[in-house]
Amino acid sequence: MTPTIRPATDADSGQVVSLIAACWVQYPGNVLDIAGEEPGLRAAASHYAAKQGRFWVATFAFPQGEWVTGCVGIIPTPRNPKAQAELVRLYVHPRLRRQGTARCLAALAEAAARAWGAHAIDLWSDARFVEAHAFYQALGYTQTGGSRDLHDLSNSTEYHFIKRLSA
Repeated sequence: MTPTIRPATDADSGQVVSLIAACWVQYPGNVLDIAGEEPGLRAAASHYAAKQGRFWVATFAFPQGEWVTGCVGIIPTPRNPKAQAELVRLYVHPRLRRQGTARCLAALAEAAARAWGAHAIDLWSDARFVEAHAFYQALGYTQTGGSRDLHDLSNSTEYHFIKRLSA
């Protein structure tokens, strides 16, 4: 079964939140605080569009309706918006991983960044997401050694990764 990948709409936001919650629950201590820390997820498509970004979802059609099973977004980086993009919110439902969806979503985000003229794409990943780090490295991202503490309810530390984009 292959998912459909399409631009997200704000109507997808409830399912995007559920998807991210299903991913975060795997890591003790992660708290998904929509009201306080992630209000943009209430209208994800509009939120990323307002940042001059893009947001996509991977979906499967079931008899009960369409279900969001993955997502990804990109935004221009504040440091260098013309030359660099940031990959954000790459999630695939835990039961549907290792089937190529995350690779397709990452490739779509990278292609969109190239179309903007970006020469590089970076991302920040929670220190607890060790499997994700290996995945990013397999895609050609390099861990830079940079980190940041978010001072959030999850007490998150994130690691920085970057990938140079070919023309």
